[in-house]
Amino acid sequence: MDITYREAMPLDLPVLVSMERTLFADAPWSMGQFKEEFAGIPKTRYFLVALDSDKQIVGYAGVMVVASGVDADVLTVAVLPEARRRGIARHFMDSLEKWSLMRVAPSMMLEVGVTNSSAIALYESLGYLIINTRKNYYGPGLDAHVMRKELT
Repeated sequence: MDITYREAMPLDLPVLVSMERTLFADAPWSMGQFKEEFAGIPKTRYFLVALDSDKQIVGYAGVMVVASGVDADVLTVAVLPEARRRGIARHFMDSLEKWSLMRVAPSMMLEVGVTNSSAIALYESLGYLIINTRKNYYGPGLDAHVMRKELT
């Protein structure tokens, strides 16, 4: 399966919202939340999508840097189960870090579910460290690790 990447567009939103409901059933973003984040493109937000050989979206990711010198915040990284283990999330993280560096972010922060061992392993392999745990971040009983990586 050949994977290609491009910046996300408003036309992608219905697909992203549908994927969001599947991948993050406990706390999915609404269309309104996606639109709010997309309103920040390209000034403070950067979103990209991964496409399979049929040009279907199989993943998406986004990051926010509100101002030069401020930590980047990974907003979302999502890959459909059938497209996992192909380096898509790793490619997303590399792209988000490069974009954040261009905006002079000193580090990247992200939240990941404490039970999402494959994502935690990926982030650790990329140099992220667990710095905190947020109780009930994704809902009652759904905690998240806060992870951080220095960029500069």
